[in-house]
Amino acid sequence: MPADVAQALRAPAADAHHSRTDTAAGITWLIDNAEAYAALIDACRTARTSIWITQLAFDADCVAYAAAGEPTTITRIADVLLEASARAVDVRILLNSSMLLDTATPLRAHYAAAHADGACLRIRGISRFPQLLHAKIVVVDGREAFLVGSPFANGYWDDSQHLPTDERRPPRELGGRPLHDLSLRLSGGAASTLGAAFVELWNGADDIAAGDEEPMCAAMDAAPEPDGDVAIRIVQSAPRVRRALQPPERTEILPALLEGLARARRLVYVEHQYLSSLAVIGALRAALDHEPGLEVIVVLNQNPDVTAYRGWQNLRLAASGLFDHPRVGLFALWTAAPCDASGRTVINQVFVHSKVVVVDDRWAMVGSANLDGVSLQTYGDDFSGWLGQHVFRGVRNFDVAAVLSATGPTARAVLELRTALWREHLDAPDLDAEAAPAGGWLQEWRRRAAEHARWLCAGAAIDAPRIILLPYSRSSTPIRQLGEAAGVTFANDGLVVAFDPSWAEVHLSPNWLRNMLA
Repeated sequence: MPADVAQALRAPAADAHHSRTDTAAGITWLIDNAEAYAALIDACRTARTSIWITQLAFDADCVAYAAAGEPTTITRIADVLLEASARAVDVRILLNSSMLLDTATPLRAHYAAAHADGACLRIRGISRFPQLLHAKIVVVDGREAFLVGSPFANGYWDDSQHLPTDERRPPRELGGRPLHDLSLRLSGGAASTLGAAFVELWNGADDIAAGDEEPMCAAMDAAPEPDGDVAIRIVQSAPRVRRALQPPERTEILPALLEGLARARRLVYVEHQYLSSLAVIGALRAALDHEPGLEVIVVLNQNPDVTAYRGWQNLRLAASGLFDHPRVGLFALWTAAPCDASGRTVINQVFVHSKVVVVDDRWAMVGSANLDGVSLQTYGDDFSGWLGQHVFRGVRNFDVAAVLSATGPTARAVLELRTALWREHLDAPDLDAEAAPAGGWLQEWRRRAAEHARWLCAGAAIDAPRIILLPYSRSSTPIRQLGEAAGVTFANDGLVVAFDPSWAEVHLSPNWLRNMLA
């Protein structure tokens, strides 16, 4: 990227962005990373005392572009933090720094070259191979906190348009696919709890720069949860302790999730990067068996970045009966736009990176934890064979999630989340998600997916980007997935598939391995 472009005007205040949903409970839903980055940058620019960050990865050149419909602006996140440190704001960045992924070393070099004040801008790493620091937290002034959806890497930027191809979204991480994600801004007691979690993680770091050995003060006492109709609880996963000052071992996320699913009576909505956890799949099946009126709607990736997960998902969904269950709908997101002057349409998978579970609009979990063993309990749980179970027993990432329990009759935070997500996924900006239509929500999703499939098969011309909802396919490549889910054939040049992975990309995760080892 040219230097003059990278130094363009900063993004405007995020309040103008349309995907943001502010609730009365101190919660702001930030849908897609153009919205999340704008809100985060705005908070960092107004920080007075401190900015504390935990991240899986943080590339110095990570750029936040303005959202669709806003003036063209470009901001480097690293530059915003450098400016804050120059104002004597205490900036602390904690990153994964193991052999699987280490952006702490190059980020330190970047800030050293920029002559950052080492007293105000500090970087530490957590090196717990093969476990990862997967929690993505930003705490500003101890009063405002973000649970960020994505690592700070350019391949994860996107806005609500989800253009099939976009030069602002390089192919390195996800093959250039558009990305859907969700972040969450919190205040009050939940923000204090996340601040305490940061202090614990910071003090337990393995990779500490010389002269920065002094631990932070003891973790702050979490303030009482805010009064109102929504109670917010922060839950964490953490691996076994190896030495003093490291956070205690935790497996809080899975029990909280299973408790939430056990409450289900009418509707469970899941959108997740992966669904391989036997415990979660079993809980979904148990809820369906217990409640004859329950519907389950799931949005998944057709081609996860860790390719073993595709096979695990398919095998376990089939073995549990969820693939063919009449009250379960499995879906995938696609996006289409005009390709060129020839009139062809380009289509691409939308990579779902969000981690959302909603139950009856009264309970929700949002955070960094995937629905897999390594985020929830132990990676060994994902393997069916003895060797994998033994080798990966106890392997668990650092993860964090917010659990929302709507306790009053006027609580709307969880409903507002589902409404905002469904308006995007169903390509229905005026959708009223409060009252289910006749026949239920699953029938409505199936109707819209069939409508989108008919549109694709008809080869209708398209003059603007649009989201396409299709049934989830068990096939391995996008062309076969489109054929199975929508009956689309490619006998002519009317449709172009932007992401068309090779056999190796489908089965061997070369992109993921390259990213981890780079």
